[in-house]
Parts: sequence; C-alpha cells; structure tokens
Amino acid sequence: MATTKEKVRTWMQLQGNDQDAHVTVCVEAVNAFIGGLPVIADRATDAEWPKQVDLAATMLAARLVRRRNSPSGVEAMTEAGTSYVSRYDPDIARMLELDGYERPAIA
Repeated sequence: MATTKEKVRTWMQLQGNDQDAHVTVCVEAVNAFIGGLPVIADRATDAEWPKQVDLAATMLAARLVRRRNSPSGVEAMTEAGTSYVSRYDPDIARMLELDGYERPAIA
C-alpha cells in the first residue's frame, strides 16, 4: 500500500486545500519511485508496504512539498541565520534501505 495525499497532508498539518495539486503530484512521484526500489519490488504488487516504508514515503513526499517554494533549499531567514529544507534525510534512507543502509547480502 502506497502513501496517500491524506497521510502527507496530516503529516504536514495542512488545512483546507493548501497545496492540494502539488501534494498529489509529489505523492504520485514518491509512490512510483519507492515502488521500484528493491525493498518493495520483490513483493507482490498488491501487498501492503512495511510500516517503515509507508512512513518513509510520507516523509519523503512531505519534504518534496516543502521544497516547492524553496528550490534553492532556503526555508526561512531569521536574525539567527538561515533555515534550510534538507536535500538528504538519513532517516528516510535507512527506512528505504538506500545508500549505505542496505541489508547485508551474500553474493
């Protein structure tokens, strides 16, 4: 089971129709991306995703929505400095078994 627009909207605490079309586009892209990863690709197509993958999909889609209005990554500028939307999230990478977080395997 893939993430949904409603899960992302709840995660981001969006009200009304805020960014509705953009949330939909991000959710579809994230579901397509994650559906092709080894952590999911080896499963039956209608099988439910593991809980960590479902959460990672929701987090990834929410981060993409947040980056919409900040393509350079700047989220806010304050007297204390600049706040950025991260381009890389190690928590998401661990849950999706990406990069250095793959399960060990014997060839």
